[in-house]
Amino acid sequence: MTPRPRNKKGANLPEHLYYYAQRGIYRIKLVNGKFKSLGTDRNVAISIAKEYNRVARPQIALKVDDLLNYGEFMDEKPFADHIPALLNRILDDEQPARDSADTLANDAKRAQEYFAAIPGSQITLQHVNDYLAQYHSDSSANVQNRKVSWLKKLFSYAVDESLMPANPAELKKMRRISTKQRNRLKKEWYDAIHEAAPLWLQTAMDLSLQTTHARLEISRIKYKIKKPNSKACGCVWFRVPEETPQGKVYGILYIHRQKTEKKEAAHVAIPIGDEIKNIIDRSRDNLLSDYVVHRLPAKSKRKISKEVNHVTQLTPDYISRTFSKIRDELGCCDHLEKDQRPTFHEIRALSAHLFDSQGVDPQSRMAHTDAKSTKIYTKNHIEWVEVPFAEIKSGTVD
Repeated sequence: MTPRPRNKKGANLPEHLYYYAQRGIYRIKLVNGKFKSLGTDRNVAISIAKEYNRVARPQIALKVDDLLNYGEFMDEKPFADHIPALLNRILDDEQPARDSADTLANDAKRAQEYFAAIPGSQITLQHVNDYLAQYHSDSSANVQNRKVSWLKKLFSYAVDESLMPANPAELKKMRRISTKQRNRLKKEWYDAIHEAAPLWLQTAMDLSLQTTHARLEISRIKYKIKKPNSKACGCVWFRVPEETPQGKVYGILYIHRQKTEKKEAAHVAIPIGDEIKNIIDRSRDNLLSDYVVHRLPAKSKRKISKEVNHVTQLTPDYISRTFSKIRDELGCCDHLEKDQRPTFHEIRALSAHLFDSQGVDPQSRMAHTDAKSTKIYTKNHIEWVEVPFAEIKSGTVD
């Protein structure tokens, strides 16, 4: 079969790859002279053709490699030179949350390092595999899949700006996710870890248990804020406690859950009763800090992380790591595989279980939009979900 002359869609294709307009497909000429369909996706067809040519036609690969060794491939810049501008475009287009933006920035640094001498037009599936092996070989399937997704995103923007002819990360198969799940945190494990934990971690655990919120929100709770807003988690105290049938309410703890920040239920107003007030009062020490969960790091580690606003504020990752470290030191979960042991995040599920066992719907507290009982009101142009006054009393057992 003689291939048709190349039209616009067939321009700039790798050697021996042809576009057949009548059927709208791409076909590659194999070394045995036969043609093989590569489907209708231009990016996938180009990536496969380039890989095939490099393996099956070594004379082509040799020429390309020789040029790459001298950095003279069509005077093309290394792909790393384009990554800062691509990252800025991703951030502008997608407007990710702060933590997600930080993760993208870290991934971009790795990509700049890895692609420092490789032109975009020569990036292949092999580079994707080598990148994962270099930076994430020991990571879980979930993490590796996220890093593949990152490369897909980065390369898709590069293709859109004609910096690459195709997206080689599209050819990478995602790893199978294990059906194993982390075990729920039992109340007796919680109590054992709590007893062995330093005061700041006890405070974080207690707040998570009472509010049902995770490490990120807990790390941001301030002792006092003037008024509720969408950029701060903290307490607004009443001048005089309010008497309710359930007990005294001393103020409102305002929490905005970042993962659902664009939904109404992302902003939660939790009444402060005796239990939360006691946790906050107990957390106070000689260290001046705006944050309820706080500690002073060692002098050698007092450089402020980008994730926090003050040297005394704890990063979410540090909270999780310390919790897991104490859990493993105690050995209460040694009978479980490491990836099945409950983490700090499992306090949310324990809290929901304890509230549910008291007949209290936990979903509104957790910022779930399918809550059965919520009261939504607007304050300072933000819609807050005011949850019913409820507490987990000290000494509650599973």
